[in-house]
Amino acid sequence: MLFTWWRNRRRKKILAVPIPDHWKTILDQNVSQLSQLTAQQRALLYQRVQIFVKEKYWEGCNGFQITEEVKLTIAGQACLLTLGFASDCFDRLKTILVYPDTYVAKESLLNSIGVLTEGTSFRLGESWGQGPIVLSWESIYEGGQTPDDGRNVVVHEFAHYYDAVDRQFDGTPPLNSAEEYERWNRVMTAEYQSLVAQLQHGHTTFIDPYGATNPAEFFAVCSEHFFEQPRQMREYSEDLYETLKLFYQQDPASAV
Repeated sequence: MLFTWWRNRRRKKILAVPIPDHWKTILDQNVSQLSQLTAQQRALLYQRVQIFVKEKYWEGCNGFQITEEVKLTIAGQACLLTLGFASDCFDRLKTILVYPDTYVAKESLLNSIGVLTEGTSFRLGESWGQGPIVLSWESIYEGGQTPDDGRNVVVHEFAHYYDAVDRQFDGTPPLNSAEEYERWNRVMTAEYQSLVAQLQHGHTTFIDPYGATNPAEFFAVCSEHFFEQPRQMREYSEDLYETLKLFYQQDPASAV
């Protein structure tokens, strides 16, 4: 309780200072979805960006320099996911690591017969449970400049953050009721299996094929489409769209 009191006091102090005008300019330039927000949503996003920027530990990797623009661009895109929630500044997340572009990461893979192999892979971002989140600036910037291609590495990795809140990386974020879990499992399982089947038959799919990797990646990929291509997603599958709408408590397809 003492920590909550201290955090709320600190945030009140942060928000007592209006967001600088040049911050708004950077956000408008690098978070193109802002143009679709209502005045109320935009005001809430500004507040959450202020808190996000101040509370996280930022570190550049491979010589990359963390600038004000980098912080604001990441914070602006990440906080889009929070606008339907009463209070969410990704409290448990402490550290954000940023590479200049695609980076190489070590990985261990266990195959179907139990053989463990180690290697490397090229990545644009990754999320480790409650932190840190690792991102590529090149992909971050591109995602903010191109609002409707269904690809946004910040949305993707912060969707993983929600998935891992319950410490289970399974494509199901914490929900509010048994009914919501039943709907989520029914709809997301059916849509995931449909995507896998379409790809197995060589069909072109609306959902990015990477979503067929596993249910966790399916949720993250669908979150990208939800925020970047909401109308197309609703046309593709109203059940899928409504399920994500219920979780995020937002309706971007109805934005002006």
